Amino acid sequence: MYNRLSNDDVKSALDELIGCLGIKEKVPSDDLTCLLRKKDVEGCTQGIAARLGLPIRVNLSYVGKDFKPGDANRFRSSALAGTDSAGRGVASITAQVSVPQHLPMFGTRGLENYPIQVRVSENCDADPDTFVAIMAHELSHVLLSSLWSKHKDSDLHTDLVPIILGFGEVVRKGRKAIEHTTSGNITTTRTTTYGYLTDAQFGFACSYVAGLVEGYSHEKEHLLGLVGQVQGKAREALRTVAAFRDYFGYLDIHPPARMRKEDAERVVRLHGQDWAREWESRITAVGRSVKTAEEFGLRLNHYQSSAIEHLRTHIRTLEAASEEVDRITAAAEKDERMLRRYVSLIWRLRRKWHAKV
Repeated sequence: MYNRLSNDDVKSALDELIGCLGIKEKVPSDDLTCLLRKKDVEGCTQGIAARLGLPIRVNLSYVGKDFKPGDANRFRSSALAGTDSAGRGVASITAQVSVPQHLPMFGTRGLENYPIQVRVSENCDADPDTFVAIMAHELSHVLLSSLWSKHKDSDLHTDLVPIILGFGEVVRKGRKAIEHTTSGNITTTRTTTYGYLTDAQFGFACSYVAGLVEGYSHEKEHLLGLVGQVQGKAREALRTVAAFRDYFGYLDIHPPARMRKEDAERVVRLHGQDWAREWESRITAVGRSVKTAEEFGLRLNHYQSSAIEHLRTHIRTLEAASEEVDRITAAAEKDERMLRRYVSLIWRLRRKWHAKV
């Protein structure tokens, strides 16, 4: 069925999901697979749920890796590429998540710590990457159900959810399980593909999502670059304002015998307003904007429509802040240079020395 889908069909499904869920940067999977290698299956499963944005509580139970038609605890796994007539997985690792009929809606308090029954085969830690791939698919059914999505039972859309939420790389590594069986001089290799996308469709989906993530990541890098740029400008502006303040104070105590007429008029105007305090206040306001933008940028790894809008707003704010600091610096430098003419060389050198200490 799914092998007849075109890339346009896959892109349409991706765009619809991204409009609802956004996209995430690559999810580090080493800690998840490490938990599995330590036999902490519940911790691994809970971690996968958290990275999908599900605040649920996982209730884990195990079934044997070898199923028989008469077993009371056998189950069908919707994450497998295929099952036999008895509902047994055709490969060694199986999993099943029971999705309640009346699941609380995503984002409501009712979903917090909501118990979800998860059943896995006893040997689920045999291939950590495959387990993470399967469980990400299974829990994506829960996510779509909690969103009351019309695609909650669509395995196509469920296959795409982990890709857009950062699991693409680990799914790539775990979606194919290869088993080798040797009998005498004959070795038989069996490859099982988990999920419903063809290799070409999976590759297209990963590339499409990666392209979007790369674009948003560049915008985030631009924001963080602006943070460093404006911080540097603000430090330089404060140094200029400090020099202005010191020179202004010096001339109040040591008024020059002679001063250019235009400079004397400017000094009189400077006494009418505390320019140093005003400049420092404006630089402090810029600093608050920079800090807010930096905290936002450092946390950002999930690109939803609201987050993208905030990202671009922060960029515009910092671009305006950079221009504001430039104006402050230019004004302070102009007055600082004028005042410096009437400050003794020895005092300037002494001030410079103390500023370095």
